[in-house]
Amino acid sequence: MFEYPVVFVDIETTGGSYRTSRILEIAAIRVENGVVTREFSTILNPEVRIPPQITSLTGIQARDTIGKPTFQEIADELQDILQGAVFVAHNVRFDYSFIKQEYKRIAREFSPKLLCTVRLSRALYPLNRGHSLAALIERHAIPVSARHRAEDDARAILYFAELALREHGQEKFSKAVNMQLKSQSLPPHLNISDIETIDNVPGVYIFRDESRLPLYVGKSITLKKRVLSHFQSTSSKELKISQQVHHIETIKTGSEFAALILESKLVKELQPIYNRLLRRISQYAMLVATMEGEYKRIEIKTGSIDESTDLSSIYGMYRNRVQAKKKIEELTRLFQLCPKLMGIEKAKGVCFWYSLDRCKGACIGNESAASYNRRLEIALEHTKIAMWEYPSAIQVPLTETGESVVIENWVVRGFLNSDGEMVVSDSEPSFDMDEYKIIRRFLRLNRSLVRPYEQA
Repeated sequence: MFEYPVVFVDIETTGGSYRTSRILEIAAIRVENGVVTREFSTILNPEVRIPPQITSLTGIQARDTIGKPTFQEIADELQDILQGAVFVAHNVRFDYSFIKQEYKRIAREFSPKLLCTVRLSRALYPLNRGHSLAALIERHAIPVSARHRAEDDARAILYFAELALREHGQEKFSKAVNMQLKSQSLPPHLNISDIETIDNVPGVYIFRDESRLPLYVGKSITLKKRVLSHFQSTSSKELKISQQVHHIETIKTGSEFAALILESKLVKELQPIYNRLLRRISQYAMLVATMEGEYKRIEIKTGSIDESTDLSSIYGMYRNRVQAKKKIEELTRLFQLCPKLMGIEKAKGVCFWYSLDRCKGACIGNESAASYNRRLEIALEHTKIAMWEYPSAIQVPLTETGESVVIENWVVRGFLNSDGEMVVSDSEPSFDMDEYKIIRRFLRLNRSLVRPYEQA
């Protein structure tokens, strides 16, 4: 069957995240030279509460764990069974991540070779739809008496492997297994051919689920390397993505700047569920400067930047008022600014901080406006929106073949093909903080590449 020892493993858990949940039941069946040599199965004391939905799924209740061992108490026996063997499971990274975390809790390493029977099924039965364990059990008439119990599910994947060997023969079976072992970190629902066609060039990638809905958009100057890094990570987020990704799309951009711009644009347009930081925000909490006599005053205003906005008055943009207020309080304290002029305190007359020697008296005219305003500018120079330095729109090259992006007042207006024709244009271009940072950084380092945009 296999040329080396293998152990078929299944676990039941108290939840879906290995960081916050624990193993509730575990089963391991060791096979050597086609013969079962050892079996192990037990309910564990998870040392945490068992949610009602888990009891409903598995039938395991809190009382069933009384007197049962903890993982630490079975760790030696389990490791002995797994010693020198390939770890086999259905959606293997899920089971592996939980067991690895349990060993980590007791300061022990766990890093076996992995074989996923979901991917094995996809390789050997590519015309079949659905490769979940439930689908395999129904399609291949695998005998199971108790679903969602570790021992029965472990026996089910062993039965599947034996059946697949009989139906396809040793040569084809071994070839499929070896292919899976070489790419053991790939998601179970992803074809290896989807990875092989990706080049290590600058570009953007899109992870999509079974229905081709976007899960995640990313960018890199080495696409293939970056994509693979997602599947080698054991973070909770990456594991969730791995379990759901079925398709990968890549777009070569020719430059890192183009990848940054396109990633930002696609995240806002597609709204993938695992891209939170780059999603387009229509309303920002802005630090806006006004004048109170000769003194500059900062207020938090919620809104968006449009063509009529005076950029010189914007001293910072934040995703919400809480972030904006936190920044104001931090800078007020560090630079001894006046909390009244910074919008923190609303009392009349002298501010409270003046009595504590934390304000230099701008609120009552004891500090000159020139001195106070200069210190305010220094405090906010890193958060202030920079003025657009060009008289009109500019175009910046994106690729060696002549494509470029059109930018004006820090806003991406559209994209030009090699003939100078607008081929992709945002119907409602608007200021976006993420794009602003990308554009400003690029222009600061690449002024020689900038050309005026002359609309045809």
